[in-house]
Amino acid sequence: MPQLETTFAAELRRLRLRAQLTLEALAEASGVSVRTIGALERGQSLGPQRRTVLALADGLGLDDAERQALEQLAEVGRPRPVTAPGGWCVPPRPVPDFTGRDAEVDRLVAVAAESGADASAAAAVAVLSGPGGVGKTTLAVEAGRRAAATAGLPLFYLDLRGMDPEPLEPAVALFRLLKALGVGNRDMPDDLDSRSGQFRTLLEQRPAIVVLDNVRDEEQVRPLLPGAGLGSVFVTSRRLLTGLEGVERLAVSILDDEAAQDLLTSIIGDTEGPRGDGLEDLAALCGGLPLALRIIGNRLATRPRWTARQLADRLGDSERRLERIHAGDLQITAAFAMSYDHLTPAAQRLCRRAALVPGPDFAAPLASMLIGASVLDTEELLDELHELGLLSQTDSGRYGFHDLIRLFANDRLDAEEPGQREPLAAAMTDWLLTVAVAAGRWFEPSYGAAPAEWDLPVDLTSAEAASAWLQDEADNWFGAVRIAASEGHHRQVIDTAEAAHWYSDRWFLWTHWHELFVLGVEAAARLGDTVAQAKQLNYLSWAQAQRHEHATAAQTALRAAGMAEEAGAVGPQAWAFLFAANAEAQLDLSKALRHAQDADRLFAQSEDYEGRLNALQTVGMISLMLGHADEGIEKLREAVELARVPQVGPGLQLIADVALLLSAWYLARAYEQTGADAAAEDAYRLALTSAEAAGTPYQQAKVERGFALLLERTDRRKEAATLLRSARERFVEVDAAPEVAEADTLLAEWG
Repeated sequence: MPQLETTFAAELRRLRLRAQLTLEALAEASGVSVRTIGALERGQSLGPQRRTVLALADGLGLDDAERQALEQLAEVGRPRPVTAPGGWCVPPRPVPDFTGRDAEVDRLVAVAAESGADASAAAAVAVLSGPGGVGKTTLAVEAGRRAAATAGLPLFYLDLRGMDPEPLEPAVALFRLLKALGVGNRDMPDDLDSRSGQFRTLLEQRPAIVVLDNVRDEEQVRPLLPGAGLGSVFVTSRRLLTGLEGVERLAVSILDDEAAQDLLTSIIGDTEGPRGDGLEDLAALCGGLPLALRIIGNRLATRPRWTARQLADRLGDSERRLERIHAGDLQITAAFAMSYDHLTPAAQRLCRRAALVPGPDFAAPLASMLIGASVLDTEELLDELHELGLLSQTDSGRYGFHDLIRLFANDRLDAEEPGQREPLAAAMTDWLLTVAVAAGRWFEPSYGAAPAEWDLPVDLTSAEAASAWLQDEADNWFGAVRIAASEGHHRQVIDTAEAAHWYSDRWFLWTHWHELFVLGVEAAARLGDTVAQAKQLNYLSWAQAQRHEHATAAQTALRAAGMAEEAGAVGPQAWAFLFAANAEAQLDLSKALRHAQDADRLFAQSEDYEGRLNALQTVGMISLMLGHADEGIEKLREAVELARVPQVGPGLQLIADVALLLSAWYLARAYEQTGADAAAEDAYRLALTSAEAAGTPYQQAKVERGFALLLERTDRRKEAATLLRSARERFVEVDAAPEVAEADTLLAEWG
């Protein structure tokens, strides 16, 4: 057995040579890398971890006595977990109610463990970034404790005070870290580079877990990063520190609802009975932000007579919520203010004004309008806000506030730009509604393009671009409609609803059509514009039918018909009868047929191409439902032939394409009802030829599903399954969950 006067490095080399193994052979036998074994034999790591020693012993085929001796040599050189000498770099006390970060802690511990497996590799560095109050420090320290305990290493902690007016200088930070590693004043170099090199060397020789908290920027932290070795460094910063290379990145997000409630419960203690009533609402008002949850939890914990509901009610007033989120010296606004104070003046202005945006997120063009800058310059400022954690960014490149940060930005707007809220909000509303009207008119036959003089920084060069903007910015332009309605700008509301309704058939699953057209009806009534009111009632009837409120939809449409007739407006009257027919088709087919026939007559009279197509389809379908197959098929054939007539202009041609898709689909279903499968198949194929041009994925999917069912019924299952899978993809595209589930069931049945 070797004497303990020898070193682990010398003994490992002796045992390898005795076994007549090359470095490569021992690596293969033990599972330890060639580089690590070489480093161990050169003495670069005096005390490898126990799992490494056991793996090497297995590879060398050592007996129990030799294993024990080798482990003793490793133990001699292995660093002991100790507290920092003289109180240098001592971590904060543990948080007993640490909650909701298991996945993040596991990931950081795994990063440290991976670093600890290879002494010659670069030591691991993990950067934790996120807004103030999100819990970066608590997470880093907790993960550091667990990683240190797992590896048997010391844990050091240093606050670099990155948000202070005078952050810790790198040389001062290195002085403290070197003192923690046991360096005396006489052995401490004076210059930054020498201290940085000494720190890297010592950290390699005496591995540790180091938490560098509250880092200002890359320049401050780069001299403090390790070289090779078994240790790890966890860095926290409000900035992303994108200039650091070769690091593991962890974006620390807010807590989910369950974890937020768990944290509140752990802080408050007893939440059984009335005291815990309202806990869910209280957590929601904190927006999952750990600092806010801790402050509110502490307030409630120190007021045993309060209930969660009482405190939630106090916080419900958004104008005073921020000032009420405080406990002792903990204030949520202080966390946000530190980040805000580090912004450039231009970024501060954007932060304040972006709080006016009505929706949860926004893109650069809207932000550029708020500050009167170019989109390119605005994108730079948005990056600055994102870098400091004041804005989050989605995968699609949009930006948004945390609810509490939005309240903070609103407060800064009132404090720093008094009297500007109303004019800024008015300008934003005008801008959003101008774009919404222009985008919606892409789908109106008489327009079908952006205005010739279009100069706003929004891409409306195609129907696809217009559609994307209407959907991406829906919460914002619809929020602007609400603002316009509340401010009495009735014509703006009507114009927006009128333009947007042309898009409704392409996005009928949007949840706000009903409210939009209610606002349109109210605006027209306040202006005394009877024709506009009749039109808006028609659109409202359509929206009510989408909500399956068929009786109400029929009443609304007939009210529109009466108003239109009184005003002598034949077109709106015809549409009103058509909407009434569609609603009554779910209630009374005979009434529905009469309304559809009235609509057909009036559309023919007014030479409304789109209306006539819709009326023919409706008369045909209702006739079929009443058992009048011949009459129904005749009307649907008439609709197909009318839809096949080439139209002048992209708007009318699009109407014809959609009508051909729907008319051929309805005709296919009619033929199926009469047992004419061959004719039905021809009609389905005709519908699909026009589907791509129609640009209505939901209707196209329904045609594909219907055709698939016909093919399956006529013993062509393989072709049917292919078509149904295509339909399913389109249902997924438009979030039609019930139809997706139905398709999945059918595909499973078909094998």
